[in-house]
Amino acid sequence: YDASKPDPRPTETKLKDEYLTCEVCKHTFDFNKYAPHQLPCGDTACLDCLRQFAGRKGKAEEMHCPVCDRLTAVPGNHVCCFPPNAGTLKILEVFKLVEAYKKEFVPCIGCDEKGEARCLECQENYCDEHANFHSIVAATKHHTVVKFMDILAEPQKILRLMELSSVASTQLGPGAVCTTCNALCCLVCAITEHKGHSVKEIGDTMSTIHEKMRPVMKRVEQTLTISNRNLKIAEDVDKGDEHHAPEM
Repeated sequence: YDASKPDPRPTETKLKDEYLTCEVCKHTFDFNKYAPHQLPCGDTACLDCLRQFAGRKGKAEEMHCPVCDRLTAVPGNHVCCFPPNAGTLKILEVFKLVEAYKKEFVPCIGCDEKGEARCLECQENYCDEHANFHSIVAATKHHTVVKFMDILAEPQKILRLMELSSVASTQLGPGAVCTTCNALCCLVCAITEHKGHSVKEIGDTMSTIHEKMRPVMKRVEQTLTISNRNLKIAEDVDKGDEHHAPEM
């Protein structure tokens, strides 16, 4: 098509061409043979292309990037050890869900209703009611929940939100405590990696600790008061003994 004219391609096609297509072989990325892997130079190619360019079924100590031709070391001496492009995989997963949404039933994780939206942080699908609930709960109110149809209507905007959510999830500080693992975690990990565990927000945990510590601190203060009083008495006795001591 002519780039100077309005793009006549359907949104799904544009999404595939711009974000989900291997630059080398032009296959659409998937989760198997054409899985997207990222090289140290920053380029991404499918696993099949990496195997072909490395030769010997992907076993090599170094290879040229199939996109920019830069020579790079191969981690683990096999191209499958190049890290997957997490951002592309997330877009691919959402795209597959949108395709399924248009053709078949995508269930809500919280009930038997049809899923209408997806949380980009939790990577779970929700009906409208559970999506609204997810957006007001303290632990997840800052998550990005998008409707499947909005992804098709405004793909650029949604993809930007996905990038931001990926960055935010890596920059979040500890916001919760998993008592099952006895470890601090961010609010995203609290409902993903620690799903099903006993997890509390740090604020609630600190309030509980303060309540439990209050009687202990009171006893400590009482002990200090008594100790200071006894010390004062002892000092007064010593001063009295010095005052009444006979002169030699």
